[in-house]
Amino acid sequence: MATNNMLHREKELQEYLVTTHMLCLLIMISSLVLSNKFFRPAQIYPVINVRFFILAGLVALSFVIFVKTRNHSILDKTDTLSLTKAFYLSFPLILTVITMLAVGSSIDNIETILLLPVLVAASMTGKTGGVTMSTLCTFWLLFHSTLAAGDINIYQAAEAHLLFIGMMYVMGWLIGGLTNLEANQRRHLSQSLHSLQKEITSREKAEEQLRILSCAVEQSPAMVIIADTGGRIQYVNNSFTRVTDYSSEDMKDKEILEFLGDQAKTLKELTNIIKTGADWKGEIINKKKNGEYYWKSTILSYLRDSEGQITHILKFAEDITEKKQMEKEMADLDRLNLVGEMAAGIGHEIRNPMTTVRGFLQLLGGKEDCQKYKEYYDLMIEELDRANSIIKEYLSLAKDKPVNYKMQNLAAIVKTIAPLINADAINSGKIIELDLQKVPDLLLDEKEIRQLLLNLVRNGLEAMQPRGKLTVGTFINSNAEVVLSVKDQGCGIGPEVLNKIGTPFFTTKAEGTGLGLAVCFSIAARHNADIKLNTSAEGTTFSVIFKQS
Repeated sequence: MATNNMLHREKELQEYLVTTHMLCLLIMISSLVLSNKFFRPAQIYPVINVRFFILAGLVALSFVIFVKTRNHSILDKTDTLSLTKAFYLSFPLILTVITMLAVGSSIDNIETILLLPVLVAASMTGKTGGVTMSTLCTFWLLFHSTLAAGDINIYQAAEAHLLFIGMMYVMGWLIGGLTNLEANQRRHLSQSLHSLQKEITSREKAEEQLRILSCAVEQSPAMVIIADTGGRIQYVNNSFTRVTDYSSEDMKDKEILEFLGDQAKTLKELTNIIKTGADWKGEIINKKKNGEYYWKSTILSYLRDSEGQITHILKFAEDITEKKQMEKEMADLDRLNLVGEMAAGIGHEIRNPMTTVRGFLQLLGGKEDCQKYKEYYDLMIEELDRANSIIKEYLSLAKDKPVNYKMQNLAAIVKTIAPLINADAINSGKIIELDLQKVPDLLLDEKEIRQLLLNLVRNGLEAMQPRGKLTVGTFINSNAEVVLSVKDQGCGIGPEVLNKIGTPFFTTKAEGTGLGLAVCFSIAARHNADIKLNTSAEGTTFSVIFKQS
């Protein structure tokens, strides 16, 4: 738009100058027509004068048309002189010289037409051209004066026309200066427009790049958090909201340290991190808005200005919960396989001598001379029975344990064992609720499913305070899989314990063996099922997901 306005302005200026120059030419031609040498008193309108004026006018018009076709090379730059421009400037001077020679002294003050070539030159080439044309016209004026008078020398001619010569120089200098000023303004305007166009183009490219980068950050599968140097969060992308359920409004004015997990305790203070300017990488466990834990691979980096000063803190994170869960399941499976192999190999070998020892203790406890030690014998037998129950659980981990699969209904098994788990709940002052939806039959070992359910229920009951409610349910999920769920109202499982769930011999109970959940995972694996858990401050849900054959 600005370029079009500038071109329109230049076109108007060119038309104005060409019109002015044409008027100058017409004035020169008129001086020839009105000269006494061509005037016939006998005619009111001398025919020769009219013919001459028309001819001269056509010559001037042809000259203007010629100029119009080449005005781009004449008016573009005032400080250059092309062949066309030289012809354009010389034409008024030649016409002036011819007019002065032809008219002679028939018109008073004919020398004033010398101002016209000066006007044309100054308006075309600026101050230099105006002064140069004034000098040429001065030489011609002095020469013409001495030639016409014949009895005066050049010094006398200069003295006679001193005032007029001064006027020519002043007009050439003044009009040329205005022309230079206007040309400089046009040049500066053109440069400014060119710079502005470059700046606009550069800004458009930058805005396009910014738009692309913004879309890339918004649509990135990685979580992105941007904070100021004080650690106050300024931006989170859609992936962060999708994973954590925290919106941009929720994150406003929060500290980035709040979302660095427990490992933030091992890092230096944020100010020290900024001073060092070193990047940090690591795996962190965090909580979602609903209290659920999740793992993320995190990178802390920094944005710097042109001087290398840190202006923002960047945090990139990727949700690796499924990866960590898979790694944990693989590790648990390896451990279960190892323990199962050990159980299959040495379990029976341990129980056989224990049975012998128990038998002899019973035999000795029945003799009269050993009655005073009967209390000790009973205590040893009780401990052997306890060891035997542990070994029995241990043997449940054996991967080659024989399993009696039958088509059975999971909900029916839960109903069968419901009185037993209700009795356990009443003894501990807690409540059992059944939410059994209709599910299809599956290939199951009833004894193993009962053991799995009892282990999960007892863990849930022990995790709750009195009057807490434990919900046991069966349903079909969105993937058409049968699910057995056990949901308690305990305080949840901490992240330091969460990673060890299902590890053989790991327990948080004072008298636990650490084999209960390990047995559950082993039973689930033999039934082609997965165990998933969801924990928060409101409680924990264990879901056994059976894949239908």
